Amino acid sequence: MSPPSPTVEARVVDGYRHRAALARAEARPVEPTLLPEALTGVREVVEFPCGSGHFLTSYARAGVRARLIDGSSHMLAEAIRHAREAGTRELAVGHHLLHHLPALPTADLMVVPNGALNQLAALTDTTTVLSRLRTSVQTGTRMLLQAVDPTTEGTCFYTPHLTDRVWTRDHTVTTPAGYTVHRRRRQHHAPDRTQVKIEFAYTTPGTPGLAARTARVHLVLPHPDQVLGAAADAGWSTITQARHAGFIELLTEAGEVR
Repeated sequence: MSPPSPTVEARVVDGYRHRAALARAEARPVEPTLLPEALTGVREVVEFPCGSGHFLTSYARAGVRARLIDGSSHMLAEAIRHAREAGTRELAVGHHLLHHLPALPTADLMVVPNGALNQLAALTDTTTVLSRLRTSVQTGTRMLLQAVDPTTEGTCFYTPHLTDRVWTRDHTVTTPAGYTVHRRRRQHHAPDRTQVKIEFAYTTPGTPGLAARTARVHLVLPHPDQVLGAAADAGWSTITQARHAGFIELLTEAGEVR
């Protein structure tokens, strides 16, 4: 399949413009169980797409250089603030979409967190995304992938067994300004359940039923075996895998480019 359309990808990224200020409060990243192993011996870790930053405290604790890359400049601004607060010793940032991802010759580890693969794959396909990531790094670079596992109980933003088209309140957020925001969510699966579109609505106390803002996310839901196969097809050799908190985790290594 062809790479994602730059126009479509940019439009998806633009959807995060109004969510950036809320992103850190809204996010509930689950640290991969394989992250400590993945960080062993690492000098530079790349997190892509980083959003507002997922595992920055662990990177700081490990004393590694963190390179944060995202297509949203608004999310990058939040990630920079997050990295400083986390105590990141050495920080680099890059404002890039997937199809413009630069060469990353100094990266020892790439982290693709929190179901980002599922969203990127909705723009093209899983193998194409993983192939693009493979061509950006050197042979021997490791990648830690955290993808939604649709065969489990779900994550903090996706629940396989939730009835489609029914709103449910799933999160309450306190903004940096001190306001309380309630998040509701509803899901719309494709008939074969290989894809899902998720709507989020945000309301504030005192305005019952009035959505302060809305957002939509489109995810592809490959079976874990399909993720493993796509990684192999894209030139990644799986070192180990785990399942945790609704995600499949793959620790892989970049093989020779074919």
